Amino acid sequence: MPTSTSRPLLKKDAIAPVQSEPNLTDRIAEMLLDEITSGDYQVGEVLPPEQAIATRLGVSRTVLREAVSRLKVHGVVQSKQGRGLTVMQTNRPSVLRMQAADFGDADQVLRIVELRRGFEIEAAALAAQRRDDDDLAAMRQALRNMSEAIATGDVAEGVDADMEFHRCVARSTRNEHYLNFFDFLAVLLKKNLRVSRSRSAKIAGRGAQAQKEHEALFAAIEKRDAELARQQARMHVDNTESRLRTAVATAEKS
Repeated sequence: MPTSTSRPLLKKDAIAPVQSEPNLTDRIAEMLLDEITSGDYQVGEVLPPEQAIATRLGVSRTVLREAVSRLKVHGVVQSKQGRGLTVMQTNRPSVLRMQAADFGDADQVLRIVELRRGFEIEAAALAAQRRDDDDLAAMRQALRNMSEAIATGDVAEGVDADMEFHRCVARSTRNEHYLNFFDFLAVLLKKNLRVSRSRSAKIAGRGAQAQKEHEALFAAIEKRDAELARQQARMHVDNTESRLRTAVATAEKS
């Protein structure tokens, strides 16, 4: 196997920082994918810690994490407890690919929300049937984090907590394909949600309303009421679509 000196990500010295730009995460994800599929890596090989890779690429850890999450969705890498980021395949994935819509592209944004609707309704029902106490504890923590973010006006933290709550729901289905597909959707939704929440923050009560929807969904899952969980999930996604429509319309007028 080649020595570490032949690998850009494993060099001891930092490379020239990558310039910040709108598609920086895309560029970093592609750089990592090129590196891992170059023939220099083997399945099961452990990459350096995320902070070390971020430093060597000259990007923030947040950018790196988002790039890595895309590789995880495609099964290229996986975070293994006690080992770190591990290579799971060394060939380019031939799975479903979709691009995140620009926020101004209202039709594409709303198509993604439609896709989310069908997925999250059934995920909620399965979660109600299969969740355990650890799942509920993780959901409660995500709800607390969302509440704190609303109180402080921290949009980015609020979106992260929102995504984590729904990821907990997907994990509670006990079906790894639901979790993998959620990770795929999250990459597409995250940017749009941040823009939407930034605009919605100016409208009184929007954050509190979204929080109530999450809490209602949690209550249904906690009660193991699959049908109620479906209803609450549908209501939440429908309302999310409405909020996105309002935010997109506001953006088009400005």
